[in-house]
Amino acid sequence: MTYILDKRYRLRGWKNKLGGVYDTEKKEAHFLDREYFLLLMKCDGAHDIDYDSLHEYKKGFIDDFLKEGIIRPAGFLDFLSPEQEYIIYPAEYKKSVHWSITGACNLKCRHCFMSAPHAKHGAPTHEQIIKIADSFAECGIFNVGLTGGEPLIRDDFLDIISELSKRDISVTTLYTNGWLVDEKLLDELEKRGQHPSFQLSYDGVGRHDFLRGVPGAEERTIKAFKLLQERGYSVSASMCVHKKNIDTLRESVNLLASLGVKSLKAGSMMQLGEWAQPEVAGLQLSHQENLEMIEKYIPQYFEDDAPLSIMMSGAFLYTPGDDEWGIYYKRECPADEEKKAPSCGVLLDNFYVGADGMVTPCMGMADCGYSKNFPNLFKTPLKEIIGQDSEFNKLCHTTVAEMRDKSGKCRDCKYIDRCAGGCRNTALMQGDNYYAPDEENCYFFENGWEERITAAAQPAFEEYLKRCPPKKKDKDKETKNTVNECP
Repeated sequence: MTYILDKRYRLRGWKNKLGGVYDTEKKEAHFLDREYFLLLMKCDGAHDIDYDSLHEYKKGFIDDFLKEGIIRPAGFLDFLSPEQEYIIYPAEYKKSVHWSITGACNLKCRHCFMSAPHAKHGAPTHEQIIKIADSFAECGIFNVGLTGGEPLIRDDFLDIISELSKRDISVTTLYTNGWLVDEKLLDELEKRGQHPSFQLSYDGVGRHDFLRGVPGAEERTIKAFKLLQERGYSVSASMCVHKKNIDTLRESVNLLASLGVKSLKAGSMMQLGEWAQPEVAGLQLSHQENLEMIEKYIPQYFEDDAPLSIMMSGAFLYTPGDDEWGIYYKRECPADEEKKAPSCGVLLDNFYVGADGMVTPCMGMADCGYSKNFPNLFKTPLKEIIGQDSEFNKLCHTTVAEMRDKSGKCRDCKYIDRCAGGCRNTALMQGDNYYAPDEENCYFFENGWEERITAAAQPAFEEYLKRCPPKKKDKDKETKNTVNECP
């Protein structure tokens, strides 16, 4: 019997993961053990597979792949197309890249850690943009999130979208302030085969213009939310909470839910860039104030029947329909697993490219004191930067054990088995030591906030479940408290 890989799939490998099946519709790769991958490679329309002689577990593999439509019986002269044939990319596997295509912006946000109102990081030329897109394709990166500054202000924005489409690179998320989102933009995206999710910033009912520095910003953002809802786009939001908008949180969350927003990240700002200026320093929430805000809001959130998915700093997260709420700060790691457990799982499959070509594990690291240590793809090929044994990837793969060994405080901390060393981005805001402890995490556990958040959330959550029972889930596919982005 001959079998063939469905046209939707391609055989792919990366330096650290050789046996991959890439799904062109879902834009993601799945990886197989060597013996299964070798069997799958024989599903090319040319190799005859004696099904009856296979071991039972290999029969099960064939049966499952037939059922899922990954392979099918091959017809006469039915062979793999050239693009389906096995390719090994010259870099480590990265699922996606967060890419600033400009460091400039059309607003004057008081909190911008990139200082986009002053275009501190500049903007790549169109020729540089093409070279960067080529480097993504060369390394087998098929998903990008486009950000800025404000990405939509580029005159060649739609040309960039076209170039990405030509390379089979999907724009998964477009991060924008919403000012330039209109019908024409959505039409042009769809013409190019792109239908990204959108993430818009919204900073409080009646307070948005203050933070954005331009009158009318709130009106334009709400208009964009409404349009995206009408056109069927998936939309998320981020809210930077400070002393001037903290009282609008509940009203703002409910407004966003009514506008079709599915998820929200809310928390205090990073004291970098514009927000490090003396004139706004007094508006920053302390760790205590930020956590008190979250503690106060959680019961209100469940009283309102969890109107959208939410992540509040690292202290609270929940998705409506789940049977558990979570604390992102709490990433438990038993002692016998710390040598292989990553300190931050998000950094394994994702990275950031700045408008100036700087490559960092996370976007928030682009303007920290340590940034001088990061490579620049205008000087070093991306395939070398994310090569299997590169110094950059060693940082991305930092383990809990390394955090314990390289950080004096973590070495002796009784909470290391539950915080995994904390966030590297947050740690770098406090200095230039990549392995420094994350003081926000430290504050959370050392001051009893795990217990306080639990006391605020659990009773309200139990009452909420009586009104809104959790959805039944496929246990084989379920993962708890996972996120694709940092808080």
